[in-house]
Amino acid sequence: MNNNVYINTAQNVTIDYNLADIGKRVLAKILDNLFIGIYFIILYAIFIAILVNNESLFRNFFDSVSDEVAVSITVLIIFILMAPPFFYSLYFPYFMQGRTPGKAIMKIKIVNLDGSEAGFGTYFVRWLLNIIDFDMPFVGAIVGLVVMASNSKRQRIADLVAKTVVISTQQKIKIDQTVLSQLSEDYQPKFGQVLQLSDKDVRIISQSLSRARNSMDYSMTGVIRKKIEDVIHEYRPEMSDIEYIETVLKDYQYFSQE
Repeated sequence: MNNNVYINTAQNVTIDYNLADIGKRVLAKILDNLFIGIYFIILYAIFIAILVNNESLFRNFFDSVSDEVAVSITVLIIFILMAPPFFYSLYFPYFMQGRTPGKAIMKIKIVNLDGSEAGFGTYFVRWLLNIIDFDMPFVGAIVGLVVMASNSKRQRIADLVAKTVVISTQQKIKIDQTVLSQLSEDYQPKFGQVLQLSDKDVRIISQSLSRARNSMDYSMTGVIRKKIEDVIHEYRPEMSDIEYIETVLKDYQYFSQE
């Protein structure tokens, strides 16, 4: 199966990401379950320690309140203690930019199909559907694995509905796809606002230019140039599209190394 997924970015160019291996996704899930298990072990140890040392205090407190209050307090405590593992796959991806601790260790992450970072609503949809194709004991895992193995983007049901993919953060980028080039010592930059671009923008621009050259298809260079101009607001009509883009890449390297 192809290890790459081709994504249309916000810059209207196509880049390819390395899809996360199914094995890595399974290992990430195992690690996350291990961390949840450790949480319960620690929680149980703390609970036993507190109960043993304060048994009479707890007994006196619950004897002094009504049954309804005792039940309400018990339910509230259980909810608070269960919230971290229950919402684990919701809050970690949201606060860790598409990663859980297990995914971070395996160097994989969740992204939208367009390559952008997913938002809370997307993670919420994935979380709701986790029980169907990963969290349900045995059956859910089988469903998730079958669905991932049967589609080209290795999406499980939650990914298909939320329109996400899981990719490797260890991207295999060829040297000629990077922005690095040998600049002469007397190089003079022409664009003073290129640092308005992000590292990700520049990487996408460089990859797209390299792909256009390799395929001899320059139809997208004008689009790329327009996107750059919209960000840095610098225009050089005397330059061709390729010359403009190459100069932007060199100037970005020049200023980022200052």
